[in-house]
Amino acid sequence: MAKLKVLVAEDDLTHATKMEMLLDEMGYDCIGIHDNEMDLLRNIKVLKPDVVVLDIALKNANNGIHIAQKIQHTHPTPFLFVTSFDDKETMNQAMETAPYAYLIKPVERGNLQAAIELAIRKFSQQDSPATHSPAEWNTDVIIRDSFFLKRGSKLEKVQIQDILWIELADERYCQVITTAHQYHLRMSLKSLEQQLDPKLFLRIHRAFVVNIDRIDSIEEADFMITVGGQEIPFGRSYKTVLYQRLQMLH
Repeated sequence: MAKLKVLVAEDDLTHATKMEMLLDEMGYDCIGIHDNEMDLLRNIKVLKPDVVVLDIALKNANNGIHIAQKIQHTHPTPFLFVTSFDDKETMNQAMETAPYAYLIKPVERGNLQAAIELAIRKFSQQDSPATHSPAEWNTDVIIRDSFFLKRGSKLEKVQIQDILWIELADERYCQVITTAHQYHLRMSLKSLEQQLDPKLFLRIHRAFVVNIDRIDSIEEADFMITVGGQEIPFGRSYKTVLYQRLQMLH
Protein backbone atom coordinates (compact mmCIF):
# COMPACT_ATOMS: atom_id res chain seq x y z
CA MET A 1 0.00 0.00 0.00
CA ALA A 2 1.53 3.31 -1.09
CA LYS A 3 1.97 5.87 1.66
CA LEU A 4 0.83 9.45 1.34
CA LYS A 5 3.91 11.49 0.34
CA VAL A 6 4.62 14.76 2.14
CA LEU A 7 7.30 17.30 1.21
CA VAL A 8 8.27 19.89 3.84
CA ALA A 9 9.79 23.39 3.67
CA GLU A 10 11.28 24.14 7.11
CA ASP A 11 14.63 25.65 8.15
CA ASP A 12 14.36 25.21 11.92
CA LEU A 13 15.98 21.90 12.86
CA THR A 14 13.79 21.38 15.93
CA HIS A 15 10.56 21.93 14.03
CA ALA A 16 11.81 19.89 11.06
CA THR A 17 12.67 16.93 13.28
CA LYS A 18 9.30 17.07 15.01
CA MET A 19 7.47 17.34 11.69
CA GLU A 20 9.24 14.27 10.33
CA MET A 21 8.46 12.35 13.53
CA LEU A 22 4.77 13.29 13.43
CA LEU A 23 4.43 12.33 9.78
CA ASP A 24 6.06 8.97 10.48
CA GLU A 25 3.71 8.36 13.43
CA MET A 26 0.72 9.05 11.18
CA GLY A 27 1.96 6.50 8.66
CA TYR A 28 2.85 9.12 6.04
CA ASP A 29 6.07 9.28 4.06
CA CYS A 30 8.15 12.43 4.59
CA ILE A 31 10.01 12.42 1.27
CA GLY A 32 12.14 15.47 2.00
CA ILE A 33 12.70 18.55 4.16
CA HIS A 34 14.14 21.62 2.43
CA ASP A 35 15.11 25.10 3.58
CA ASN A 36 15.22 26.75 0.15
CA GLU A 37 12.95 27.35 -2.79
CA MET A 38 15.14 25.80 -5.50
CA ASP A 39 15.42 22.35 -3.92
CA LEU A 40 11.78 22.32 -2.89
CA LEU A 41 10.41 23.18 -6.34
CA ARG A 42 12.77 20.73 -8.02
CA ASN A 43 11.63 17.89 -5.80
CA ILE A 44 7.97 18.77 -6.21
CA LYS A 45 8.50 18.19 -9.92
CA VAL A 46 10.61 15.04 -9.50
CA LEU A 47 9.04 13.34 -6.46
CA LYS A 48 5.43 14.45 -7.04
CA PRO A 49 4.34 14.77 -3.39
CA ASP A 50 0.68 14.44 -2.47
CA VAL A 51 0.88 17.49 -0.21
CA VAL A 52 3.46 20.17 0.67
CA VAL A 53 3.89 21.68 4.15
CA LEU A 54 5.34 25.21 3.99
CA ASP A 55 6.87 27.25 6.80
CA ILE A 56 5.95 30.86 6.06
CA ALA A 57 9.15 32.35 7.54
CA LEU A 58 12.17 30.69 5.92
CA LYS A 59 15.34 32.55 6.91
CA ASN A 60 17.56 31.69 3.95
CA ALA A 61 15.00 31.73 1.16
CA ASN A 62 11.97 33.46 -0.21
CA ASN A 63 9.20 33.08 2.33
CA GLY A 64 6.63 30.33 2.15
CA ILE A 65 4.01 32.66 0.74
CA HIS A 66 6.18 33.40 -2.29
CA ILE A 67 6.95 29.70 -2.73
CA ALA A 68 3.24 28.87 -2.52
CA GLN A 69 2.60 31.25 -5.41
CA LYS A 70 5.26 29.46 -7.45
CA ILE A 71 3.71 26.08 -6.64
CA GLN A 72 0.31 27.28 -7.80
CA HIS A 73 1.65 28.44 -11.15
CA THR A 74 4.19 25.72 -11.96
CA HIS A 75 3.40 22.53 -10.00
CA PRO A 76 -0.24 22.50 -8.82
CA THR A 77 -0.10 20.57 -5.54
CA PRO A 78 -2.10 20.90 -2.32
CA PHE A 79 -0.15 22.88 0.28
CA LEU A 80 -0.63 24.10 3.81
CA PHE A 81 1.14 26.75 5.86
CA VAL A 82 2.74 26.43 9.28
CA THR A 83 4.00 29.50 11.08
CA SER A 84 4.98 30.92 14.45
CA PHE A 85 3.25 34.18 13.55
CA ASP A 86 -0.44 34.67 14.17
CA ASP A 87 -0.59 38.41 13.49
CA LYS A 88 -3.30 39.69 11.19
CA GLU A 89 -0.92 41.01 8.52
CA THR A 90 0.88 37.68 8.07
CA MET A 91 -2.39 35.78 7.97
CA ASN A 92 -3.88 38.17 5.41
CA GLN A 93 -0.83 37.78 3.15
CA ALA A 94 -0.98 34.02 3.48
CA MET A 95 -4.70 33.86 2.77
CA GLU A 96 -4.20 35.69 -0.53
CA THR A 97 -2.62 32.48 -1.85
CA ALA A 98 -5.71 30.48 -0.83
CA PRO A 99 -3.85 27.82 1.19
CA TYR A 100 -5.60 24.53 1.73
CA ALA A 101 -4.93 24.72 5.48
CA TYR A 102 -3.09 26.92 8.01
CA LEU A 103 -1.44 25.89 11.29
CA ILE A 104 0.19 27.82 14.12
CA LYS A 105 3.34 26.36 15.71
CA PRO A 106 3.90 24.33 17.77
CA VAL A 107 2.20 21.80 15.52
CA GLU A 108 0.45 18.88 17.18
CA ARG A 109 -0.27 15.53 15.58
CA GLY A 110 -4.06 15.78 15.55
CA ASN A 111 -4.07 19.25 14.00
CA LEU A 112 -1.44 18.30 11.42
CA GLN A 113 -3.31 15.19 10.32
CA ALA A 114 -6.59 17.08 10.04
CA ALA A 115 -4.88 19.85 8.04
CA ILE A 116 -3.29 17.40 5.61
CA GLU A 117 -6.60 15.63 5.02
CA LEU A 118 -8.33 18.97 4.54
CA ALA A 119 -5.69 20.11 2.04
CA ILE A 120 -6.06 16.96 -0.05
CA ARG A 121 -9.84 17.13 0.11
CA LYS A 122 -9.99 20.77 -1.01
CA PHE A 123 -7.52 20.16 -3.83
CA SER A 124 -9.54 17.19 -5.05
CA GLN A 125 -12.80 19.11 -5.02
CA GLN A 126 -11.39 21.67 -7.43
CA ASP A 127 -11.44 19.04 -10.19
CA SER A 128 -14.52 17.14 -9.07
CA PRO A 129 -17.73 17.29 -11.08
CA ALA A 130 -20.29 19.74 -9.74
CA THR A 131 -22.73 16.88 -9.29
CA HIS A 132 -20.83 15.74 -6.20
CA SER A 133 -21.63 17.64 -3.04
CA PRO A 134 -18.94 18.35 -0.42
CA ALA A 135 -20.66 15.89 1.93
CA GLU A 136 -19.80 13.05 -0.43
CA TRP A 137 -16.11 13.80 0.11
CA ASN A 138 -16.35 13.84 3.89
CA THR A 139 -13.77 11.16 4.61
CA ASP A 140 -12.56 9.88 1.25
CA VAL A 141 -10.92 11.66 -1.63
CA ILE A 142 -10.29 10.79 -5.26
CA ILE A 143 -7.31 12.57 -6.73
CA ARG A 144 -5.30 12.09 -9.92
CA ASP A 145 -5.01 8.35 -10.62
CA SER A 146 -5.40 7.28 -7.00
CA PHE A 147 -7.91 7.06 -4.20
CA PHE A 148 -7.17 8.51 -0.80
CA LEU A 149 -9.37 6.39 1.40
CA LYS A 150 -9.69 6.46 5.14
CA ARG A 151 -8.79 3.28 7.02
CA GLY A 152 -8.70 3.63 10.76
CA SER A 153 -7.31 7.05 11.62
CA LYS A 154 -5.31 7.76 8.47
CA LEU A 155 -5.67 8.26 4.75
CA GLU A 156 -4.21 5.56 2.54
CA LYS A 157 -3.34 5.97 -1.11
CA VAL A 158 -4.85 3.25 -3.27
CA GLN A 159 -3.71 3.03 -6.86
CA ILE A 160 -6.57 2.69 -9.32
CA GLN A 161 -5.04 -0.42 -10.89
CA ASP A 162 -5.05 -2.16 -7.50
CA ILE A 163 -8.84 -2.04 -7.27
CA LEU A 164 -10.44 -5.43 -7.95
CA TRP A 165 -14.07 -4.35 -7.85
CA ILE A 166 -16.50 -1.97 -6.19
CA GLU A 167 -19.80 -3.15 -4.79
CA LEU A 168 -22.97 -1.47 -3.62
CA ALA A 169 -23.41 -1.19 0.15
CA ASP A 170 -26.54 0.98 0.11
CA GLU A 171 -27.77 4.02 -1.81
CA ARG A 172 -25.09 6.33 -0.37
CA TYR A 173 -22.18 3.98 0.28
CA CYS A 174 -20.11 1.41 -1.53
CA GLN A 175 -17.29 -1.02 -0.75
CA VAL A 176 -13.98 -0.70 -2.59
CA ILE A 177 -12.21 -4.06 -2.76
CA THR A 178 -8.49 -3.90 -3.48
CA THR A 179 -5.65 -6.39 -3.58
CA ALA A 180 -4.84 -5.52 0.03
CA HIS A 181 -7.90 -4.18 1.88
CA GLN A 182 -11.60 -3.36 1.81
CA TYR A 183 -12.71 0.24 2.21
CA HIS A 184 -16.11 1.68 3.06
CA LEU A 185 -16.59 4.71 0.81
CA ARG A 186 -19.15 7.42 1.42
CA MET A 187 -20.24 7.74 -2.19
CA SER A 188 -22.90 6.04 -4.26
CA LEU A 189 -21.79 3.33 -6.67
CA LYS A 190 -23.17 5.35 -9.60
CA SER A 191 -21.24 8.48 -8.60
CA LEU A 192 -18.02 6.55 -8.16
CA GLU A 193 -18.47 4.74 -11.48
CA GLN A 194 -18.66 8.13 -13.21
CA GLN A 195 -15.25 9.01 -11.74
CA LEU A 196 -13.52 5.87 -13.00
CA ASP A 197 -11.86 5.21 -16.34
CA PRO A 198 -14.49 3.45 -18.51
CA LYS A 199 -11.68 1.70 -20.38
CA LEU A 200 -10.69 -0.06 -17.16
CA PHE A 201 -13.91 -0.40 -15.16
CA LEU A 202 -17.20 -1.92 -16.25
CA ARG A 203 -20.59 -2.31 -14.62
CA ILE A 204 -21.42 -6.03 -14.72
CA HIS A 205 -24.31 -6.11 -12.26
CA ARG A 206 -26.64 -3.69 -10.54
CA ALA A 207 -24.42 -3.96 -7.48
CA PHE A 208 -20.94 -4.47 -8.97
CA VAL A 209 -18.38 -2.53 -11.01
CA VAL A 210 -15.31 -4.57 -11.89
CA ASN A 211 -11.75 -3.86 -13.00
CA ILE A 212 -11.76 -5.82 -16.26
CA ASP A 213 -7.98 -6.26 -16.18
CA ARG A 214 -8.42 -8.23 -12.94
CA ILE A 215 -10.91 -10.79 -14.26
CA ASP A 216 -9.45 -14.30 -13.96
CA SER A 217 -12.26 -16.42 -15.40
CA ILE A 218 -15.95 -16.53 -16.32
CA GLU A 219 -18.43 -19.26 -15.43
CA GLU A 220 -21.07 -18.76 -18.10
CA ALA A 221 -23.58 -21.30 -16.81
CA ASP A 222 -23.75 -19.73 -13.35
CA PHE A 223 -23.23 -16.13 -14.46
CA MET A 224 -20.22 -15.75 -12.18
CA ILE A 225 -16.80 -14.23 -12.76
CA THR A 226 -13.66 -14.74 -10.71
CA VAL A 227 -11.72 -11.63 -9.74
CA GLY A 228 -8.67 -11.84 -7.53
CA GLY A 229 -9.59 -15.40 -6.63
CA GLN A 230 -13.13 -14.51 -5.52
CA GLU A 231 -16.41 -15.08 -7.33
CA ILE A 232 -18.89 -12.28 -7.97
CA PRO A 233 -22.08 -12.40 -10.08
CA PHE A 234 -22.69 -10.67 -13.38
CA GLY A 235 -26.17 -9.84 -14.62
CA ARG A 236 -27.71 -11.39 -17.73
CA SER A 237 -28.41 -7.95 -19.17
CA TYR A 238 -24.70 -7.06 -18.87
CA LYS A 239 -23.43 -10.23 -20.58
CA THR A 240 -23.18 -8.86 -24.13
CA VAL A 241 -21.28 -5.73 -23.10
CA LEU A 242 -18.98 -7.76 -20.86
CA TYR A 243 -18.10 -10.18 -23.65
CA GLN A 244 -17.55 -7.34 -26.12
CA ARG A 245 -15.16 -5.62 -23.75
CA LEU A 246 -13.25 -8.84 -23.18
CA GLN A 247 -13.19 -9.48 -26.95
CA MET A 248 -14.41 -13.02 -26.50
CA LEU A 249 -14.80 -15.27 -29.52
CA HIS A 250 -17.78 -17.61 -29.88
